[in-house]
Amino acid sequence: MKGLVSLVGAGPGDPGLLTVKGLACLQEADCVVYDRLASPELLACTKPGCELIYVGKQAGNHTMRQEEISLLLVQKAGQYERVVRLKGGDVYVFGRGGEEAACLREHGVPFQVVPGVTSAVAGPAYAGIPVTHRGVARGFRVMTAHDRDGGLAQLDFAAMARTEDTLVFLMGLSLLEEITSRLLAAGKPPQTPAAVISSATLPGQKTAAGTLADIAEKTREACLPSPALIVVGQTVSLRDTLAFRRESPLSGLRVLLPCVGEVPSRLGNLLRERGASVTELAVCAIRELPGALTKEAVAGAEAAAFTSRNGAEYFFRQLYALGLDARALSGKLLAAVGPGTVEKLREHGLQADCVPQEHTAQGLAQLLRQKLRPGAAVLYPKVKGPALPLERELAGFAQVKAVELYENLPLPAPARAAEEEFQAVAFTSASAVRSAMASLGGLPRGARAVSIGPRTSAALAEYAIAPIQSKTSDLQGMIQILEEEFAWTSGNE
Repeated sequence: MKGLVSLVGAGPGDPGLLTVKGLACLQEADCVVYDRLASPELLACTKPGCELIYVGKQAGNHTMRQEEISLLLVQKAGQYERVVRLKGGDVYVFGRGGEEAACLREHGVPFQVVPGVTSAVAGPAYAGIPVTHRGVARGFRVMTAHDRDGGLAQLDFAAMARTEDTLVFLMGLSLLEEITSRLLAAGKPPQTPAAVISSATLPGQKTAAGTLADIAEKTREACLPSPALIVVGQTVSLRDTLAFRRESPLSGLRVLLPCVGEVPSRLGNLLRERGASVTELAVCAIRELPGALTKEAVAGAEAAAFTSRNGAEYFFRQLYALGLDARALSGKLLAAVGPGTVEKLREHGLQADCVPQEHTAQGLAQLLRQKLRPGAAVLYPKVKGPALPLERELAGFAQVKAVELYENLPLPAPARAAEEEFQAVAFTSASAVRSAMASLGGLPRGARAVSIGPRTSAALAEYAIAPIQSKTSDLQGMIQILEEEFAWTSGNE
């Protein structure tokens, strides 16, 4: 029996524009075959063990030919019950979904189509440009700008010159000058409003606006990257009134964020709020080591030192498994290295007694030295592995009860990660550094490393990488240093 193949439109880029049905298909999928334009955040919605296959295509660089992709879907339908073909935008708007569906039908494979939001409508909307507007444009036309050989498609420019419909050209940035010249030659007025929208609906979306006569020059000045779409028509003049997205501090900055465990991460979400385009790469999985915590270890400790959200999370998980709760920590000094661990303690109804101004292991150790009697027993929830800096610092004046509650398991990086370009790689822990180096083999070309603090910087130094270091060892410090070092100011939406 052959499995069901769902041809799912992923939308134009903003992961929030995926349909409810599309999300359900992803969550149920045993295998996902995905495009270059599909958001990495959508892949994080898949269940554990789901096979992910990248078949992205871009001009002059095809990972797999279309015929091979179609046959791959047939093959995977013979292996799995639920297969998703995740395509950027809408399945049938220049997405070659019809060819894939026809191949599935030819081979007797059941399939369904889940339409997606097309960039032809969503991209202009995010730039404040409606494709129709009462009294301005009664319709719109969507066209692919190039033919299969990369040249300008055979289009009726004379008809386009006569119409008041909004014209939307997809995949046409490299042909912009030829398109505008042909429209002008066909009689389209030079003063017709026009815009080019790059990275539509993504945090780094940028728009160049002008007229048919000067839009090519304005686009060159703005240095807009592909993918981009072209809009020509009177509705472009409404963008100042209807624009709802404004320039953000990190608009256009492409950040690679190696993650240990949690995806999407807190830092990733904070960076997106500030306009950055973030690719979160799971370089390490976390596996709990059940039964590591004992009642005796908890009862015998005078203090507990928490240095990570993961350490705190697994501590409380195992505490509850022992039949205990937060009352087991009554009378004990609770120390947290920084805001993240403080927040995790609060989730369990506890307030940290001491938090160092410098959010580092050394800062926490110095504070505990002042608070504890010599030889005091300190419970230290930690990751499996060699002694960490705090453990060594505490050993100088206290009795350390280190409890290994979880371990980090390196993950291989997907092929796609090596093909993308980034300006910054943000590291939030030493374990993220080592796992990322094992997965990627080094930093992406042209990217600069940004470190959350001294320990992370030291890990990068092991690979001869000199990072930009945050002034404070917390997420806000990371955001601040990125804003200071990576100003991105020209023409952002």
